[in-house]
Amino acid sequence: MGYKCPPCARHLDGTTSRRSGQGAGALERFGAGVNRRAGGGGAGGAPSGDRLAATVGARAVAVGMAAAVAGGLVLAIVLQGGFLFLISSGAIGWGVARAVYWGSEERDSPFIRAVAMTLAGFTVAIALAVAGFSTAPAGLVFLAYPAAVYGGWIVVRGR
Repeated sequence: MGYKCPPCARHLDGTTSRRSGQGAGALERFGAGVNRRAGGGGAGGAPSGDRLAATVGARAVAVGMAAAVAGGLVLAIVLQGGFLFLISSGAIGWGVARAVYWGSEERDSPFIRAVAMTLAGFTVAIALAVAGFSTAPAGLVFLAYPAAVYGGWIVVRGR
């Protein structure tokens, strides 16, 4: 791609720069881009941006909770078997974070990132509650949580 002069760059990204009050300012262009990505809120019965964001956030939490419970149950089985617990917790944390992003229709926000990271770590708590604390060696329990959170971080970092 290389360097482009400002007039060529404006031409390629579809914006036009106008001088001294003519046209939209930076804040208006930013707001228009946010509304376009959020689905807008205009005629035709389309939901407004706030309502769409709330439903997307609720769906992301619901899908993420379901994935965390399922991942915790699988992790409990792995914990009781006592093999590959750390690798499994990282992989399940990654899967839970991917499920959160899938539930949010691949949208990214600080809320979605926080939900993905929290639920990725929550799988270890579910696994320990199901399997019981006495079945796991103490060192694995303390290392499983960071492994699951790191699995989620891999997904969040890619955004």
